[in-house]
Amino acid sequence: MQHPSQTDLFDALDATWAPLALHTHDGWIIREGAGGGQRVSAATPLIDTQNHKISSAVDKMASLGQLPLFMIRNTNTALDTELQDLGYKVVDPVVILIAPTAELLKNPLHKMQTVHTLNTPDTNAKNIWAAGGIDQGRLNVMARVKGPKTILSADGMGVAFAATHNNIAMIHAVEVASNHRRKGVANAMMYKAFEWAKDQECTWIAILTVRANIPARTLYENLGMEKAAAYHYRLKALD
Repeated sequence: MQHPSQTDLFDALDATWAPLALHTHDGWIIREGAGGGQRVSAATPLIDTQNHKISSAVDKMASLGQLPLFMIRNTNTALDTELQDLGYKVVDPVVILIAPTAELLKNPLHKMQTVHTLNTPDTNAKNIWAAGGIDQGRLNVMARVKGPKTILSADGMGVAFAATHNNIAMIHAVEVASNHRRKGVANAMMYKAFEWAKDQECTWIAILTVRANIPARTLYENLGMEKAAAYHYRLKALD
């Protein structure tokens, strides 16, 4: 089975966690986030463009009311060094983990909790997400996703979001209520996501987590997911 390329994964990321707009500007892709957080508000260089000016990206982000924020992938080493020299600090290194859907479904997970799929978040989902810092701006991100998508709700105990692009299902915004952690809720939601991905005919499942979130990484790795890509942000506060 052919492994998704990093381009495939990052394309799926943009499709399943959607910025308000993608602007092509002087060799850059500028994401207009509309308050949806870093992932939908960062700039990346166009793959086929070498002559990019950081100042041009900064000006465009400022015109959108956004801080100068760059997403750095492992192919952006020269840009990473240049931004470091300009005083941009590393923020939130992220790992993308993936596994084949069929293999994940072989995991002997028992659905210890009932998990429903929802078209829109109910009150329980909104409350759990809000407690985890997922605000209205991020709810708007989910609402903007165009392709197949679902909300995985564990009856007021946990909630997650999943969406597809091509043959990849990506899981986002996994949150478990504080009084229901370590009770199998996250496992139950993940298994429901695997089943949903199979129904969508997705060959692969991917999930993102910040590198420092060891409990989440351990959970996903124990399910059989492996690191396939990584990125970090470079941020410099406006003077």
